[in-house]
Amino acid sequence: MSTRNPRPVVTFPIVLRELTVLRVADVTPGMRRVTLGGPQLHAFHRDGLDLPALRTEGFDDHVKFFFAEGDAPPVLPGQNVSSLEWPVDARPLAKDYTPVRFDPEAGEIDFDFVRHEGGVASSWAQRVKPGEVTWIAGPKMSHGHPEGADWLLVIGDETALPAIARWLAEMPAGTRARVFIEVGEESHRQELPTAADAVVTWLSRDGAPAGTTDLLEQAVRSMEWLPGTVYVWAAGEAVTLKGIRRHISADRQVPREQMHFTGYWRRTEPAPGAADTVPEDEEAHERLHELTDLAPGFAIRTAVTLGLFDLVRDGVTGSAELARRTGTDASLLGALLAYLVTLGLLEADGEGGHRLTPVSEELVEDDHSSEEYHLGGAQAAMDLSLSGLLHTLRTGEPGYRTAGGDWVATAMRTDERLAGSARAAVEEEARWVAPGVSKAYDWASVTTLTAGGHGVGTLVNALVKAYPALRVRIAALPSELRVLDEQILDTDVSPNVELIPQTGPVPHGGSTVLVSRLLERLADEDAVLALAEAAGALPPDGTLLLVEQIRPVAGDEDAVLQHLRLACLFGSGLRSQDELGALAVRAGLRVRSCDDIGWDHRLWVLERPAEG
Repeated sequence: MSTRNPRPVVTFPIVLRELTVLRVADVTPGMRRVTLGGPQLHAFHRDGLDLPALRTEGFDDHVKFFFAEGDAPPVLPGQNVSSLEWPVDARPLAKDYTPVRFDPEAGEIDFDFVRHEGGVASSWAQRVKPGEVTWIAGPKMSHGHPEGADWLLVIGDETALPAIARWLAEMPAGTRARVFIEVGEESHRQELPTAADAVVTWLSRDGAPAGTTDLLEQAVRSMEWLPGTVYVWAAGEAVTLKGIRRHISADRQVPREQMHFTGYWRRTEPAPGAADTVPEDEEAHERLHELTDLAPGFAIRTAVTLGLFDLVRDGVTGSAELARRTGTDASLLGALLAYLVTLGLLEADGEGGHRLTPVSEELVEDDHSSEEYHLGGAQAAMDLSLSGLLHTLRTGEPGYRTAGGDWVATAMRTDERLAGSARAAVEEEARWVAPGVSKAYDWASVTTLTAGGHGVGTLVNALVKAYPALRVRIAALPSELRVLDEQILDTDVSPNVELIPQTGPVPHGGSTVLVSRLLERLADEDAVLALAEAAGALPPDGTLLLVEQIRPVAGDEDAVLQHLRLACLFGSGLRSQDELGALAVRAGLRVRSCDDIGWDHRLWVLERPAEG
């Protein structure tokens, strides 16, 4: 069954913009609107970079505001080609908000801020005056209107009201929607113009604090459920949404891909009194123990893989029944359950059973976390690969094998879960470099493209949408092509794409060939062979386009770990730009150009040297 996201996604370069406050007005007694403008809403040049105009195409887009602390100026990130570089010595104070209206011709963008006591963003919106300067970044992506749904169920409190208002204003005419909005009091209602067939139900807390009622959950439970396929969008206070999500999932049997739940904020109790001071050497010892303790990660990942937390959520709480359901030894499972209690992932209910805690509830309800921590997936292999780090450091060879005793590169050919989760992760990452790939080459001159490698489906989506006349042949293993067809390639792109089964990793055929992130899983000699095979299949005037992530010069924790993990898994690691260029030359290719396409990725244009 397809698990394609019904909301199409487009990504943008993340740009830091300096804007000016144009107007401030109260939409209702509970909501203040701040209108920003300035030249940097459009394309502009800064620090040697040509930066694009702001784009916001999704109703629930997020833009990051940067605020000052006290009298000091705000801490701001640096600007890269298509991403931000966060300072290492101070973390910016930033909050996410949804653009309610963007008028590029007028040079204006509106943001609504809930009026409440405390909070850096609300306080800023209360005191800011026209003419003052502020900084924003984003959006980095836009999710479109859901496709294939017969009706929409929209749920949110006042923090979700800006997104809901924009969605209603932009909904296609005739869209059937049932909308439930919770506000603090009746005077906080807004006029919400729409061309949709939308029924809006307002729920007032009548002065009760936000996040303390179940008004939304009760309204959804008692509503008349419409026939057909539903898409559910819900946002607001995180704990309040949990009961609604359980009802939608368990009682209404709505598939995960037809739901989008986002906790915009979480209600917390007042903090207790200041803790006793801890001696510096004791703090260091505790920090050392925290950094070196492997046990919690293994225990949690094992519980996720067994489905323990899902079973407890569904009412299976006793140790004996949990052991039976998971096919494990009852005594050993009891020990694991006891350890999970000490970690705060489970609570004993006093009757021999267990219940979830807020931490495990978050894990169960976050689809990404469930996949990330499953021991059969690619992320677990990446994490566990560091167990072979010592061997890799000493030999330069892969140091990690799967539980079945295979090298990961071998296991990916037969283990569909491992290979599938690896493909999904790389396709997700490819979203960020796809805009750069589209701009870094003269694609209008290409009529037919042959493509292969990792993340190539997402790149093809972007290229065909930007150049509708482009025809693409994707060459890959049959199992990979099936995933591309069912989950990755957008429906409006598929007619332009021919899927070609092949056994090798290098795509063949045509005068323009695109290879994406293939070399990061190959040792040097294998990478040279792959490039040489690609070069040998090119006609004399052919072009090989190579997309690869490079090893950043500056220290970056995520990049450093990625480098080490790839080395432990495949004997490769991230290479520098010069090292990748040298591999191409060893393979008999000439580097015509190499462009920065953002996110530490480069696009090489390679060709066969002229004979003679």
